[in-house]
This record gives sequence, structure tokens and C-alpha cells, in this order.
Amino acid sequence: MMMTEEETTSCDVTMTAVQEDSHERIMSRQDQEEKLTITNWYSMCVALQKQEQELRLSEGSSRPPGQAQSFLAQQRQSTQARSRRGMGLSPRLQPR
Repeated sequence: MMMTEEETTSCDVTMTAVQEDSHERIMSRQDQEEKLTITNWYSMCVALQKQEQELRLSEGSSRPPGQAQSFLAQQRQSTQARSRRGMGLSPRLQPR
């Protein structure tokens, strides 16, 4: 059974519409998956930051007095210690 040219054209148009609809659904699903992935990644990062902050706070309360609490404070302490050693003065004699 042979199809007429009109039936063939109609079939082609229908197939094209189905393919376009399928493509749109695939793109929509990919967009949704991407949004979910980004949302989950963000949530994981926030949870990790919160956990790190809580850990730092709990460690901060158990630190001995005078111990540096930040990178900058540690750098200042090491610089001050080097300058004291370089001047030949004991740490107790250094001006504050």
C-alpha cells in the first residue's frame, strides 16, 4: 500500500511535531536536574560551612590563652617572635 504525497507530508509534519515535543521535554528535564544539582550542592556547602564554624567555635573555647585564633594573628605572633629574637631581647622586655 502506497501513501499519497499528501499523506507523506502529513506524516512528516506529525513526526516533526513529536520530535520537537520530545526535545522540549528532554530540555525541560535537563534544566530541572541541573537546578536540583545546583540546589543540592549549595545546601551541602552551607551545611559544611556551618559544621566547620561550629567546630571552630568549640575548639576556640578549649584553646589555651594566648594561642592565635586566626591565620593573621599567627603571622603577627611569628613576626613578633622573630623580631624579638633578632633584637636579642627577651619577650618579657619587649614594649607592648
